[in-house]
Parts: sequence; structure tokens; C-alpha cells
Amino acid sequence: MTSQVNYYNQFGNLYRQSILDCPEPQYWTTDYDVKGRVYREMKERIDLQEKLVKEYFTKEQTVLDIGCGFGRQAFSLVSKGYKVKGTDTSDVFIEIAQQLFSRNGYEGDFTCMDILRENLNGYFNQLLLLDVLEHIKPQQRRGLFEKLNKIGGGITLIVSLPHVKKRISSQLNNRIRKRMTRHLPFFVNREEHPYPIPEKNNMLKLSKGLFSLYKFIETSQTDYYVFRQ
Repeated sequence: MTSQVNYYNQFGNLYRQSILDCPEPQYWTTDYDVKGRVYREMKERIDLQEKLVKEYFTKEQTVLDIGCGFGRQAFSLVSKGYKVKGTDTSDVFIEIAQQLFSRNGYEGDFTCMDILRENLNGYFNQLLLLDVLEHIKPQQRRGLFEKLNKIGGGITLIVSLPHVKKRISSQLNNRIRKRMTRHLPFFVNREEHPYPIPEKNNMLKLSKGLFSLYKFIETSQTDYYVFRQ
């Protein structure tokens, strides 16, 4: 995961000020100022994530945002009265999240850690894993689900993943090309999604015996899963 951390540390350093100055950091994108295509897609994703959280989470319990990035979802949720703890492997993103919350007068609890290798203090039953799993090596994903299963009791887990389109070129790229190039540093160090993105059948295998799939939503850009322990 080191190469992925480096990728996002560089990204965070490049756009830190732009993120901090954004009037709607939950919707920040590189084309936020012109409200371009990436912004519109991000807004759609964040709004749907908020609806899922409202439907399945409660404000009485802390939400654990795993792979919180610069605090995008955490900012969105805390502004609506949720308590959030965020973790990420990027120390740059954690610094930005802390600065973002401080600037806006919110209390934030952010920790730089690799949840695959470190133990998290606390008991949580509301977990977010948004656009994270695709950055983890395929052989480590089942281990992550096993670890999440032990974080609390009666857990509800909301997962989002980039949608893999049904067209043949997208399927070949995800299932075949990435299976080969994920072993090559040239691709891993330069691609945002260097590893194969798990699809629904993969997710059912990863969660088998640990979580039950309660709801599945497929959109043109993102797939959403609501799991229950």
C-alpha cells in the first residue's frame, strides 16, 4: 500500500489549499470552481451516501470512517450532527482533515493508521468504507473484512466502489489487464485504481460468514453495499 499512500500524499500536498478554501469541502473536486463533470458526479455520490447514512445509522453512535481521506464524508456528516472518527494511511490527508475541521469549528477525531496492520482502539458498530477497498491488494481484502467483523457488535457497514461498466473493454481491463499490471511498480505508482475492482460476486465472497448483504445499489459511476453483521 506504500505506493498508494505516496500517490495520495502527493495529491494532498498539491491541492491542500484548494480543499481548505472550498466553501463546500464535502463536494470539493479539481473542477469545483467551474462545477464541471467531476464535481457533478461527486455531488451525486455524496448526496446518496448521506441518504444511506441517514437511513441506516444513528446519531447516538460514532461513525467510523475508514479511509477518510481529507475528511470529505466526515465533514458532511458532522455538519449534520453525527459523531465521526476518521482513519487513513495518508498523513497528509489526516493533516488536511484536522485543519478543515479546525477552520470550521468542528470537533474531529482523526488518526493516521493502517487498519490492516494496526489495532484500532474503541468499539464501533457503524462503519464506512467508501472508495477504499479498490486500493487494497486483492489478497488482503478478506483479512480486512475479518478485522472489521471484530470491531464491534451488530455492525452496519456501508461500502462504496467504482462501478465497473458492463462493456467488454471495461471488463477486460478490470479482470485481466489489472491482474497482470498490479504486480508492476510502473502501474501501481501511477494509477489511482491499480488493482482489480471487486464486483458484486466478489463482495459476496469477501463478506461470506462475516456480514450479510442487506442492500445493493448500482449507479453509472458507483456501486453501494449495505452489510449487516
